[in-house]
Amino acid sequence: MNNKVVLVEDDNNLRKTFEELLDIIGYDVVRSFEDGGTAYVDLHKENLEVDIILTDFFMPVMNADELINSLKSIKAYKNCKYVVMTGFDLESVYSCFPKDSGIHFLNKPFSAEELVEVLKGKE
Repeated sequence: MNNKVVLVEDDNNLRKTFEELLDIIGYDVVRSFEDGGTAYVDLHKENLEVDIILTDFFMPVMNADELINSLKSIKAYKNCKYVVMTGFDLESVYSCFPKDSGIHFLNKPFSAEELVEVLKGKE
């Protein structure tokens, strides 16, 4: 199972909840960030071995679309599975990504089952 996850979520309570949930369902959160800018800077320096980048969409400093586009230019993160979470209108979020981008989406609030389905779904 490809289970190494980087989590990017600006809401502290949600970030902790997602970390716990991911652990319970068998995923290893290797790093957790509170904004896209910090995530990008640290990931660019470290080149971590990760399988999934799970990120909120609207965040301070750098939104998910900017983060993902920046990370995809780094060899270590080019083939990661990217999952975008949002509590906002999904159509608006979809429009920020090319149709063939391969980005997966979760609309908040979502269930643990929905999270598992997206994480284990097709690459």
